[in-house]
Amino acid sequence: MNMRRRRPRSIRARLTFLFSLVLIAFALIHALIYSTLLRSRQIEHYSQSMQRHAYAISQNLSELVAPSNHEALDETRFIVSEDTLAPYMALMEQLTRCDVYLISAEHDVLGYFDGVVQRIDNPLLPAYIEQSIALGFMGKTPFIQAQVGQDTHLTACMPVMNAQSRVLGVVLLETTLRELGYTQSPTAQTLLFSCLVSFLLSVLLAMIFSRQFTHPIFALQKVALSLAQGRYETRTQLASNDEIGSLARSMDILAERLEDSRRRDERLRSQQQAFFSNVSHELKTPVTVIRGSLEALSDGVVSDEQTVRAYYAQMITESRWLQRLIQDLLELSRLQNLEFSLDMTDIDLGELLGDVAMSAHALCERKGVRLDCQEPQERYPFRGDYTRLRQMLLAIVDNAVKFTPPGKSVSLRLTGPRPVIVIADEGDGIPEEEIPRIFDRYHHTRDASRESTGLGLAIVREIARRHGIRIDVNSRVGEGSAFILTFPETP
Repeated sequence: MNMRRRRPRSIRARLTFLFSLVLIAFALIHALIYSTLLRSRQIEHYSQSMQRHAYAISQNLSELVAPSNHEALDETRFIVSEDTLAPYMALMEQLTRCDVYLISAEHDVLGYFDGVVQRIDNPLLPAYIEQSIALGFMGKTPFIQAQVGQDTHLTACMPVMNAQSRVLGVVLLETTLRELGYTQSPTAQTLLFSCLVSFLLSVLLAMIFSRQFTHPIFALQKVALSLAQGRYETRTQLASNDEIGSLARSMDILAERLEDSRRRDERLRSQQQAFFSNVSHELKTPVTVIRGSLEALSDGVVSDEQTVRAYYAQMITESRWLQRLIQDLLELSRLQNLEFSLDMTDIDLGELLGDVAMSAHALCERKGVRLDCQEPQERYPFRGDYTRLRQMLLAIVDNAVKFTPPGKSVSLRLTGPRPVIVIADEGDGIPEEEIPRIFDRYHHTRDASRESTGLGLAIVREIARRHGIRIDVNSRVGEGSAFILTFPETP
């Protein structure tokens, strides 16, 4: 079944689209909030203005109705002649840009229509006007806005009182936002044009921002491809202080470690080649000797009893060498296997050093080397594998004896309070450039005059690592070497 492979979506395209949506949404929300706030502020401004005008009109009408010191006039109806009121109301409507109405106590409505003041008896008024009039006769000064169709109506009401605070009538100002000159919302064309301009600008900004955002990602992609192709020297060269910068630094660290690993692998490969070359050479010689001796004995070429014994002795020596080489390889392989467990027990390092000194004494006597061992007077408790630790110390001592000429000395000492064992010799010493490599598994330092598999110090390092022991080496060519073993503190 053939399926069409979907083309991956570009991050830059997605970011551009998302940025555009965000900016458009921001523009629309901003326009909506701005329009709402502007409308609210304008209505509040018109409210204050209309109430001030209504109050001024009510005060003027109070003076036109009656002086405050005539009680008989308290019964006077709220009626003012048209000749007196008409010019005043015309002026007020012009100044306030509102329709001005006067309502008497009997709810007669006076309005200025077609240049004259007319009375509307028992009119049918909208609910919001009826509510304003009712509140005005209660002595309140309400301001009410009401939505009627597409228009927003505003009403301000103010009571007209005499000197005794008796409500004689009500002044009502009524208008709409449109009549006051306020455009409630932009036209559809203006809104469409502004949205189009906002969209184009947002797309442009989104493209710029997305390019800035995706540029380091593309750089990281190139570095990743270079690393996949084995070019571990490649670096991102990014120095931003954000998440991408952190990722770039992590990738640079990865590249450095891959480069170090490659160098180690190359060095290990060369060491392995040298090791296998040495091992094959070491195996070739004893196998050739054993085979030649066996063929000579089998064919009867050698019949003299003394010569036959010499052949047997040579074969035994070569087989022992093969056995030792194989044992060292197996021992190192077991120690490097994390599943291979050690026999950990509570031991005394002082007793361990004394045991090693007894075995080392025979090695030194056979070589003609002096052994100087300073046994401690106190206990140094430690938890470890006694057999492996003894093997580690004996391997270092054996290595020191091999490289120490007769008449010189090898010393062992244990100091505290933190246990430190020092094994020093007066041998040929180790070149400084060789010290970091003497514990490598495939680093063979044996010369033609000294028998060694080249694995002894590699086994020493693994035993020390499994016990948490740090090994330091101090050496000077021609003066000798010192192996310093620092044991971890016992809890």
